Amino acid sequence: MIEVGPPAYTGKRRAGIDGQPRYVFAAVLIVVALVVLLLRIMTGGGSPHPEAQPTFEPPAPLVPAGESTAAMTPAVTHFPGVRPSRTSAGPSATSPAPSASAPPQSPGTSPSASATGTPAKTIEAEAAANRRPGQMTVREVSAASGGRAVTGVGNNRVLEFTGVTAQRPGEVTVTVAYLSTEDRSCLLRAGRGSWQQVRFPASGAWDRVATVTLTLRLEAGQNTIEAGNTTGRWCPDLDRITVAPR
Repeated sequence: MIEVGPPAYTGKRRAGIDGQPRYVFAAVLIVVALVVLLLRIMTGGGSPHPEAQPTFEPPAPLVPAGESTAAMTPAVTHFPGVRPSRTSAGPSATSPAPSASAPPQSPGTSPSASATGTPAKTIEAEAAANRRPGQMTVREVSAASGGRAVTGVGNNRVLEFTGVTAQRPGEVTVTVAYLSTEDRSCLLRAGRGSWQQVRFPASGAWDRVATVTLTLRLEAGQNTIEAGNTTGRWCPDLDRITVAPR
């Protein structure tokens, strides 16, 4: 007797039927992930925002006493006699070659000789009353006023000339006597005014004196006139200054 019925169960067909939802579910997840990724890319969410580029500003140059410098001040240079050939001596210079011209007048000031009531006065660079850092030295120079000059001015060190008195605020003419075989620049100011960068053409030798004339403004009462330079830069050797009314 033959019995008719469903074939015997082997397990293969059921595995095929039950496994199909797994493949479909995985495919749906992949499609959803692709759609989400596409939407993020289209809306800009798929890439990080670029970081702002940092801006770099070079540091301001160092100046004596932490003050800012003014523009290069033209000055009148005087050379006594014919300049001899140059020789090498003293600290190395880094200043550009200068050009000499007459100093400009500041607006709103009077050129009157009695503007400040300041009498003409000469102050030696090596004077004991001046404020001079220990790194600066006094050297013997037969051509200098008093036979001596101060070397080592600059490199973030300041020589202060003291004893300048004005009855009223105003401008004065300052003549700086110096020695140098090289073209240099130096920062000068009166009192606590702005630093002025002044050009000093080579005087011809370390034992030959030349002068530069400029204009500074004094305040009423006691004033100092300072000379110095930034780190790594040197002023010429200084002989004296002469302060005179305009």
